[in-house]
Amino acid sequence: MRSLAALLLLGFSYTPQIHAPVREAPAAPLDRAFFIDSMKKLVESREIEAFPHETATPLYDSPSKRLYVGTRDGILRCFDRGRLAWSTVEKGPILSAPLLDRDDLFVATSGGELQAVNRFTGARRWAADLREELTTTPTLAGGRLYVMSSEEAVTAVSIEGKPLWKFRREPGAGFSIRGNARPVAAHGLLYAGFSDGSVVALTLDTGVAKWIRNVSGTGDYLDVDALAAPEDDKNVYAASAKNGVVALNAATGDPVWTYALPGANQVLVDGPRVFAAGKGALVALSRIDGRKLWQLPLGADRYATAPALSEGLLLISIDRGALLAVESDTGRARGAFDPGSGFSQGVLALRGAAMVISNQGELFTLGLLP
Repeated sequence: MRSLAALLLLGFSYTPQIHAPVREAPAAPLDRAFFIDSMKKLVESREIEAFPHETATPLYDSPSKRLYVGTRDGILRCFDRGRLAWSTVEKGPILSAPLLDRDDLFVATSGGELQAVNRFTGARRWAADLREELTTTPTLAGGRLYVMSSEEAVTAVSIEGKPLWKFRREPGAGFSIRGNARPVAAHGLLYAGFSDGSVVALTLDTGVAKWIRNVSGTGDYLDVDALAAPEDDKNVYAASAKNGVVALNAATGDPVWTYALPGANQVLVDGPRVFAAGKGALVALSRIDGRKLWQLPLGADRYATAPALSEGLLLISIDRGALLAVESDTGRARGAFDPGSGFSQGVLALRGAAMVISNQGELFTLGLLP
């Protein structure tokens, strides 16, 4: 029986590919970790875009073999086994991956709309105009959707599209970093991070703060741009751009441990490890006490996008740079891939495969070499 990766790669091999030369960044002395199975040009470049970037990770539904892709041109596309099934034009660029739940695809746009569309046809079921730039993938919990905006507000919307409540924090007085943490639902609460350095635990039904914890202190660049809250863990993990990775007690918000990582902007929990990225570094930490297990330099002043895991490999892009494959146990870099324009989005990691969109709007299907 074919593996998921084989089916995915086969599906995309049906589609016309662009045969222009694909430049792969020199990986020596690294091993070669990827091979290109296919490439589709989705977004046409425009002269007015000096630094184009794609931030919305593709979404793959394995039972139906459908791929959903939102891009900076405001188009949401559905590919069925590699063929374009439908596309819709949304209100503003799509900055984050959609969310799939049964027959509904929930899409947040920079134009301020949260939409529910039929996953098979693309027909709109409802649209809620929240009048704020929506920057994160919606979170579904307790029969409600939760989405963060660049205005530092979390909005709850019913599954039928009715706005229910909003929780907002005033931005800090100093400089901040563009980007927001996706709200995380766990332990019967909703955890949200803000640019003033706060992590807040909210009730799901009313949006009342159960606790608020400042993890960044005062000054500039206090942003909390990533959160992880595993259900099987008593802690919540926050990436503070100023102080690093902070573990908080999920019930009280009390600090448990802190690992100093300047510019921390990504955090991922897997098994006994916490993976985090910050200014020029990718680290693995002990989930118990925050002890460093390994560190991989990313280059001076370089930052990473959201990491993903596939069969012992940590897949992570350096913003506007290469896609890296890193051994999750050891931190050894296995290989790199860069089509020339770099990446600014997290990778869709599958078994033995990965999908990612370059900043020039090219959708790559990559195989992972053993």
